[in-house]
Amino acid sequence: MKTQIITLESHDDLISVRDRMSWAKSPRILLVWTKFEHVTLRPVDLRVLQSHARTLGAEMGLVTRIPNVKRNAQSSHIPVFGTTAEAQRAAWPLRPPRSPRRRRSARVNLPRMKALSKVEEAKWRSNFIVRVGFFVLGVLAVLAVAVLFLPRTSIKLTPISQEQQVTIPVSANPDTGSVFISGSVPAHQTNVLVTVMQTMAITSRGAVPNDKAEGVARFTNLTQNNLTIPAGTIVYTLGATPIKFQTVNITHLPGGSKKFVEVPIAAVEAGSSGDVAAGTIQAIEGSLALSASVSNPNPTTGGTDLTATEALDADRQHLHDTVTAALEQQANQEIESSIGAHDLLLINTLKADAPSQEIYDPPAGQPGDTLKLTMSANYSAQYVKADDLTQLAQSVLDASIPAGFISKPDTLQFSSTVPNTTDLSGSTHFTLQTQRVLLRQIQPQQAIFLVRGLSPSAAKQALQSNLPLAAPPDIQTSPSWWPWLPLIPFRIDVQ
Repeated sequence: MKTQIITLESHDDLISVRDRMSWAKSPRILLVWTKFEHVTLRPVDLRVLQSHARTLGAEMGLVTRIPNVKRNAQSSHIPVFGTTAEAQRAAWPLRPPRSPRRRRSARVNLPRMKALSKVEEAKWRSNFIVRVGFFVLGVLAVLAVAVLFLPRTSIKLTPISQEQQVTIPVSANPDTGSVFISGSVPAHQTNVLVTVMQTMAITSRGAVPNDKAEGVARFTNLTQNNLTIPAGTIVYTLGATPIKFQTVNITHLPGGSKKFVEVPIAAVEAGSSGDVAAGTIQAIEGSLALSASVSNPNPTTGGTDLTATEALDADRQHLHDTVTAALEQQANQEIESSIGAHDLLLINTLKADAPSQEIYDPPAGQPGDTLKLTMSANYSAQYVKADDLTQLAQSVLDASIPAGFISKPDTLQFSSTVPNTTDLSGSTHFTLQTQRVLLRQIQPQQAIFLVRGLSPSAAKQALQSNLPLAAPPDIQTSPSWWPWLPLIPFRIDVQ
C-alpha cells in the first residue's frame, strides 16, 4: 500500500509536522524518528498527530529505535517499526474498536436526594439546659482569662544597704596609656595663656632727672688722615655704669699725630648723673675708636634732678609679686573651667613659662602718681579625667565587694584627700577616697514566686518574712479593686 514517509528533524515541532502530514495523499503516513535527531515531540503531541492523521483518512506509523519513544507510541496504539522497509512489508494492526456509548441513565429523583442530604441536628443540642450550660462555660472561660491576664502588679522593694569605702593610692603619669587596678592612671596636660593688668598708687618720692649735663670732649687724631666726627657720636665713661654723651654737631679733625679738636657734647640721659669729673670720658663708640681718642678736659655740668612722686624699685617689686600671684590664681581658674567638671586638677603641676609680656607704665625713672603693670604668661598643668578615676574606683571596689551585695547605681563618689606630690620621674602621687552604697541582692523571680496569687496584705507579710528588706514593700495592683496578685509571673513587675 502506498505510504508517505516523513523524516523528523531536530527543528520540527507539532505544528510543522502536522503541516507536512496535511500534504500527504496516501492512506499511510510513516514518521521516521532517528536517534541522531533531537526532536521535541511529547507523548501528547504523538496522540494529536495520530488524531490529525485520522481526520485526513490515513493511518500513522512510527519508525524509531528509541526505547522511551517506542513505549509512548505503543501506549497510544501507534504502530512502531524498526525500519521503513519493515513498515512497508508488515501488516499494520487494525484500529481498535470504539467503545459503545453508554445509555443515559434514568433521571435521578432530585427532591428525594435533597431530602436525604439534609442532616438533622442532634436533639440534645436543642435542649435548653444544654444551651445554658455551654453559655455558662463560655462565661467562665472568659472570666478565667481575665483572672490570668487582666491584673497587673508593681512591687518596689528596699533592700538592706551598707556603705563601702576604699582608700586608693594613685599615681598619675603622662606616659601611662590606660587605667590599672594597681593605681596607675594617665595624666593629661592642658595649657592656657593668661594676661593680668593691675595698678597701684605711688607715695614714694625720688629724684627725677630734669636737665642734661653738657661739656666739651677733646678728640685726638691717632693717624695721619683727616677725620670727620659726625654729630651724635657717642662717647662714654668707663666703669660699671657708663655715662654716655653725644656730640652736638659735626666736626673735622685734621690729620697728623697729636692733632686734636674740641667738640661740644651733651649727656644722653637727663639728671645729675651726667655731671662727671674732668678726664673721666675715655671711650668712643663705633669704628672711630680705632682712629682717635677722647677725653674731657673739664667737668661736665648742668645736669639737674627734681624731687617728685616716683615708683621706687621696692614699689615695682611689690607690684610684680602681686601681679604674679594674680596670674597664677587666674590660670588656675581658667584651667579648671577648661577641663571636665569632675576631672581632678593636679595643683602642684601648675607651671608658668617666662613672662611673654611685662610692661610698666610709667617706665623706670619717670614720675607718676600711679604705677600700672601688664603681664602675660603661658601656664601648663596636668589633670586626671573623671572617667579614668571612676574606672579605677569601680575596679577596686568591685574587687572587694562583700558576697550577696550589689552596688546601687549612681552612688559612686570619690575625692582627693592628700595634697599631690610629683617625683623625679614625672609621676604625681595622691590618695583617692572612694565610697558607694551597696544593696543586699534580691532575685526578682524569688519575690514573684513568694507573692503570686496572694492578697496584697499577705504578699507584704511574705516578702518581709523571707527577704532582707530595710522598709516594707510597696505593692500597687491594677485595677486597684482587684483582690489578688496575678498568677502569671510576667504580669508582676519587681523593682
